[in-house]
Amino acid sequence: MAKKKTNAPRFVMIYHDMLWDPDFIKLSNSAKVVYFYMREKFNYKTLNEVSLTYTEMKDVVSTRTMYRALEELQKIGFIVKIKKGGLSYGTYRNVAKYKFNGKFKEYYYRGFKV
Repeated sequence: MAKKKTNAPRFVMIYHDMLWDPDFIKLSNSAKVVYFYMREKFNYKTLNEVSLTYTEMKDVVSTRTMYRALEELQKIGFIVKIKKGGLSYGTYRNVAKYKFNGKFKEYYYRGFKV
């Protein structure tokens, strides 16, 4: 049987427990927005590895705000940087890679814990 295609819009799943978590409440609004965009880019095939570039976010937050938001998310422990990004080795561009961390790192996709 073929998969049914749905016209439902994409969404980001955030747990109720997370919304009322004291650490999440302490986050700035910018950090929350960046976190939601990172969750939107989540792909279960990449083993919880997410990249979010400044260019992708230029219409949402400024470069400086995004930098501060990422630092704040790392400091509180919601994400961990696993690969440094930027220009290196001449003209090659590397994208920073992040991994979700902490008590809300698990993400359930079609019944599977990722």
